Parts: sequence; structure tokens; C-alpha cells
Amino acid sequence: MRKSILLLIVVGFSSLGFAQAKAKQEVPLEGAIQGDATANCDVKYSSGISTTTTQFCVTVNGNIPQFSVATEQMMGIAEGYGVCDTTSNTSYYGYAQSDSGNWKSPTFTHNGNVITIKRATSDGLWELTQTITNEPASSAGFGSAKVSMKLQNLSGTTRSAQLIRYADVDANSDFTNHFDATSTSAIGLDADFNHGLMITNNTFNNNYGYLTYVLDIAGLPDPCNPFAYLPSTLPYIGDGSIVSFWDFTIAHKGTASVVSTYKGI
Repeated sequence: MRKSILLLIVVGFSSLGFAQAKAKQEVPLEGAIQGDATANCDVKYSSGISTTTTQFCVTVNGNIPQFSVATEQMMGIAEGYGVCDTTSNTSYYGYAQSDSGNWKSPTFTHNGNVITIKRATSDGLWELTQTITNEPASSAGFGSAKVSMKLQNLSGTTRSAQLIRYADVDANSDFTNHFDATSTSAIGLDADFNHGLMITNNTFNNNYGYLTYVLDIAGLPDPCNPFAYLPSTLPYIGDGSIVSFWDFTIAHKGTASVVSTYKGI
């Protein structure tokens, strides 16, 4: 992991009062444009039986605004992805309720348990390909949504970028949840510790920086400022979100590919 990322995290968690628990709020990016945002589901998946029942859905833009386990809703609509071109400090993001407005129209393909969504940025610099795979539940455990993201540099030069996967967790449709994280996983649990949602990083590339962490707001993070609103301590109790983060340098026409997974617990 790159030293710069570790430094950011250490500073964020050691700064008392850096971010306090807040009342329920949705904090879009300053000057955010709704763009093509949608929380309408194009494909829905359901698997498992009784206590292992798992359901989630996917929008045309590649968001997962609903994820439930054992009939308990885990998400508060806002789920998605963000790209920061750190070479130019330009943000591109797509959440189910807010969109940066600088994407071209998506290409959406559905084939059984696999959905593929391609979105190019309107400036022609980047293309993000998402492959979302339904991994069905069984009688032995919950199902999961595996999210693969491939970022391609379409520009004529080498560029650096940050990529995030984000979910506002409202386990059991409650705004007060219990959150904790390691460097490779982050969880949000309902107040009674019955169920929760976990995101894991499944990509370990020595050329990438990576981290999985908690934010103490349900607002929408700026991909160019992804460590704002870190809680001062963990575990954290309140309204929060879970995030997977990667950063890399990508050559002209090159790609960087990452995988993360949402799973009920």
C-alpha cells in the first residue's frame, strides 16, 4: 500500500473531532448535478431460503440501490462509484441519487447472473466497465454481489486516478448502525446485531494502493477527497457508509481492474 494513503488514514483517524456523528442527511458534492442518476432497478435478483434470503437490484448506470438479507433492507439508496482523475483533479461519480453529469450514456448488457455496464466520460479521457455478478445464496449462507470494475485510460498520456465503491448503509432501514473496518473489509450492522452488510476488497496488486473503510455520514463522497468524514474512532455508531478505495497510474490505452464484493452478514 502506498505510504501517502497510509498517512492520510493515520491523520484522519487520529484527529479528534475531525468528524462527529451527524443526524440523518444526504450531502451531495458541492455544485452536484443530478445528471442521469436513477434509483430505478433494471434487474432484480433473489436467492436463498428463509433466513438466507438475499435480494439486490441493479440500475442501468450500474448502481445497487437495494440489498436485503433475510428481508432486512441494508442500503439507503445511495450506492455507486467514483473516479478521480488526480492528474487534473476532476471528479466523475455515479450514485443512485446523484450523478456528476460528465458521463456519456451507459451501455447495459444482462445475461443471466452477469450484468455489464460501460460508461465513458464526456471529456473522452476514461471508460469504466462494471461487471456485476449475482452469486446466489444457499441454505448455508447469504448471497453476494461481486462488483468488478475496469478503468481504461483513453487519453494520449499516462494519468493517475483514484477509484471508489461506496454504499450508504441503513441496516434494517435504521439510520443508527454499528460500523467497523479492517484494511480489506468494512461492515455496517443493525442496532440489534441481527444482520448487516459487508464490503470486501478482493484485489491485491502491488502496483495499486487500496483501503476499505467507514465514513461517518450517509452523504456522497467526492472521489477526489475520499477520506473526508472519517470517524475519529472505530467502532463507530451512527449514520454511516462503507467504502472500498484504490489508486493507480495508468498508461495511455492501459487499464486497471479491481473487484469488491457486497455480502450480507
